[in-house]
Amino acid sequence: MSHRFSAIRAAWAGSTVLAAAAAFGFAAPAVAQDGASTEDDGQLATIIVTANRREENLQDVPVSADILDQERIGAIFSGAGDITALAGTAPGLNVESSNGRVAPRFYIRGLGNTDFDLAASQPVSVLLDDVVLENVTLKSFPVFDVERVEILRGPQGTLFGRNTPAGAVKITSIKPSQEFTASGSLSYGSYDTISVNGAVGGALVEDKIAVRIAAQLQHRADWIDNGFTGEDNALGGYNDFAVRGQRLCCKHW
Repeated sequence: MSHRFSAIRAAWAGSTVLAAAAAFGFAAPAVAQDGASTEDDGQLATIIVTANRREENLQDVPVSADILDQERIGAIFSGAGDITALAGTAPGLNVESSNGRVAPRFYIRGLGNTDFDLAASQPVSVLLDDVVLENVTLKSFPVFDVERVEILRGPQGTLFGRNTPAGAVKITSIKPSQEFTASGSLSYGSYDTISVNGAVGGALVEDKIAVRIAAQLQHRADWIDNGFTGEDNALGGYNDFAVRGQRLCCKHW
């Protein structure tokens, strides 16, 4: 059974920070949602992206991009997978790791870095709420309670920095609002696999401050036999937990 201490990070809402994401012996995955409007008179829904650091219709953006919405991401991670579960969710995207649920390596169109050094730079940048997760251990932070995940293929150095010659994976979390919201989900599978996540948010001070807190727990029992010792179900399990808090002030409405 593996236990891991999640990275501690601040969650940004506009330009204001509230709390850190912290975890003990745990780390959880994520959720995403695209800004697709509802269909009208049989027309295709409008897919909104922020590839140019502003909200635009995907059809108007001169970039090769794929958008993963919240429902799709929820299905991907309902089996308590880590961030490597994003592999294959978009054409040309691959994610793998030689360190279990930590230190993932991203590849877009076959371009990536297979260096085992945890300090090695990668040609695919991962951003969470416009904060670059440069170190590979930060990239293993769970993806949950997010608005959308954008996979941008090709060089993105102009808008996202020099370490993006292959592309960028841009994760946008759900921001706080004045309206009270609460959500949650639970899934159970073989090997006592459990995935639980929830979020709650709303106005802390009417028309002045809004907050949102989200958390996720994942568990799987040991299921791999240890042939050396003869012990059954000795390896393969994990317990991952992560929390993220955000605060948004009225000047960012």
